[in-house]
Amino acid sequence: MKVWCYLANPQRGLSSPQPAGPRANFENFPGLPIGTRCGGLESPRAGKKSRRAFTIIEVIIALGIFMMIILSIYSIWTGIVKASIASRTAADQAQRARVSMRAIEDALTCAQMFTANMPPQNQQAYYKFIADMNHGDYGTMSFVAHLPASFPGVGRYGDNVVRRVWFTCEKGDGPNLHLVMRQGPMLQAVDDEFQPYSLTLAKDVTMFGFECWGQPDPIKRPNDWDWVEVWKSTNSLPSLVRIGLGLGGKSGQPQSMTSRIIALPAKSVQPEWQNAQGPGGQPGGIGQPNSGNPINRIGPGGAPKR
Repeated sequence: MKVWCYLANPQRGLSSPQPAGPRANFENFPGLPIGTRCGGLESPRAGKKSRRAFTIIEVIIALGIFMMIILSIYSIWTGIVKASIASRTAADQAQRARVSMRAIEDALTCAQMFTANMPPQNQQAYYKFIADMNHGDYGTMSFVAHLPASFPGVGRYGDNVVRRVWFTCEKGDGPNLHLVMRQGPMLQAVDDEFQPYSLTLAKDVTMFGFECWGQPDPIKRPNDWDWVEVWKSTNSLPSLVRIGLGLGGKSGQPQSMTSRIIALPAKSVQPEWQNAQGPGGQPGGIGQPNSGNPINRIGPGGAPKR
């Protein structure tokens, strides 16, 4: 049954449609607009609420902004990590350079040379001073020194502190070389079967060079002095040694460079000082094993003072 629900009652002041039943059917009322309320009732479509969702473009833009934030955080974190690694590497290189230079300086300032103990042919040379750059960026240095108590590895051989010391660059576990120090008692160092004590002073070495202050050509130019890379006078000590140690980078192009000029206060002990008469008229050391302590001068009563 169809019911009229559109009533015009001026006395009640009603100008809107009024329902006459529980549900009005508006199909036969051409003047009634669709969706018009009738007595507080709504059309079937009016009960549905509209819901708005994100479009695919909005989702893509949100994801792009999120990825930009993540990438910026990652780049900042990567920069912090790289800076931390670089700072630690630089600190390690500086510390290794200081330790290496300190060891070389302590050994050179205690170098010893006895001219009366220069061996004849077919015998061992105990006090030979070797300094050669090997025509490259990595040199080899070897000499005899009376090592101090603070020297690395000095307690390895007890009271035999007069030792031959080697400083060489050898192949390590990385692309660059390692600066290795070896030492052994002076009398045992000349034995081919002897294995000296070795210690790696610095890693990632890209340059180890040195020069000695001396005469490039003492025969042709006896009055000329200059820095030489090869010390040919192995039976004498140079007065100055200039050393450069480079770490990091590439071979020949170090990342950090440390240089120092070291003065050798020791001079070769002359034969007449070693020929001094000791207690009881005994000779003071010619042709006999020397303990490594040079005789500086003659003391009271003709006894040598060490």
